[in-house]
Amino acid sequence: MGITKKTLMITASAALTVATAVPALALENEFHGMFRLFGAVSNFNATDNVEGFYVPQGNPKDAPTATYIAQRARLMYIAKANDDLKLVTHFEIDSRWGDAAYTTKRNLGGAIGADTVNIETKSVYLDFNCPITGANVKVGMQPNDDAFKGVLFGADMAGLLASRSFGSLDAAAGFFRFNDSGLPGKQARDMVAATAKYAVTKDIKVGGAYYFIDDDRSAANDYVNQEQGNTNTIHNVGVNAEANLGPVTVDGFFLYQFGSLRAPASRHVSAFAGNVGARGKIGPGTARTEFLYVSGDKGGSNTTNAFQSVDDEHGFYNGNMQLLFRDAYAMTIDNAVVYTSNNQDQGVIAGFLGYDLPVTSKLSTSFNAGFAAVAKENGNKPVNPVTGQANKSNYIGTELNASVDYKLFDNMTASVRGAYVILGDYFDGVAAGGQDPRDPYMGSVILNYAF
Repeated sequence: MGITKKTLMITASAALTVATAVPALALENEFHGMFRLFGAVSNFNATDNVEGFYVPQGNPKDAPTATYIAQRARLMYIAKANDDLKLVTHFEIDSRWGDAAYTTKRNLGGAIGADTVNIETKSVYLDFNCPITGANVKVGMQPNDDAFKGVLFGADMAGLLASRSFGSLDAAAGFFRFNDSGLPGKQARDMVAATAKYAVTKDIKVGGAYYFIDDDRSAANDYVNQEQGNTNTIHNVGVNAEANLGPVTVDGFFLYQFGSLRAPASRHVSAFAGNVGARGKIGPGTARTEFLYVSGDKGGSNTTNAFQSVDDEHGFYNGNMQLLFRDAYAMTIDNAVVYTSNNQDQGVIAGFLGYDLPVTSKLSTSFNAGFAAVAKENGNKPVNPVTGQANKSNYIGTELNASVDYKLFDNMTASVRGAYVILGDYFDGVAAGGQDPRDPYMGSVILNYAF
């Protein structure tokens, strides 16, 4: 047999092998993502606390006005083998115009020259329907939100979550590992989760959830101005409900915490968070309202009533605030007056009103107002730098904001927003020289493209 015949036979055999393998390797490739440009003029982000709590104490009374532009791209690739099996991957690239170049770090790369390694992995997980149990299973780094509007956690986390419907009942259970430092598996923070929701009727749903968080990390780990330590065990038990009452939909939750904190001092935990909200058509638009209470702690006893939120990996966004609570559109600059629901162990009392008004098929508006006060004052309360004393008020402030959205294309929207916070007496005299800090404000423009 000559070389040409041998070559033809090898080529034919290879082609046949590939042809028979194609059905097993065939994939549906899905690509999704978004691009967002966020430009702001504000005195709120003018200090160096670009992420975290609003800190006017000790700073000049008149915080300077600053402008910044941030951008974010998210890219999602889904490799779908069939209707029962797929791999989901999700990546993010953030930067602020002019921040840095020629470096290797997340949230940078917006300076001249760019050339920065800054791609972030948000999610990588398998999503499949188990042929044995009939449950949907997600395993890997995945997004996961609590059943209580985000007051406890809402973040990407590594774990396994199995869910299944039993008629009118939807149930889920899972295990997640938040942290694992030092010797693998010996200094970890883990969560076991179980949730359920039952449709009593087509208009009424009730649910419950249990989250057990066990923290075996060393006491050197830092929380966001809240309790820290090792061998902390926190049980979170709560109920939620939603009812469609004709023109109005009402929902809410109650979440109770108990457990033990071992460091820096042994303390029992007895804390809670509660919420009620409503929305419905009023005139040509939709009205919304929310009330939130999160318990705080005065200190000085063996039991803490401070609600133990999961670091800053959460946020209550239902009030549609931009400065008073965390902004749902914040990117590399993410701060707020009430940055976490724990609120420096003080908790929070807050109420919100909103109205969404469509003007045309492309133009819509939204108006929002919200207030906040600390539930329990403690040593984290800001003090007057001259007198060394904190004022007696617990009223944090009131925010008024509005936005106008215009749909340029079916999947691209331009938004113009404005927000102003009238600071409460809680911040009286805490600026440099014992003066009252200037009220925070922000004007922003957002361009959002999703595909």
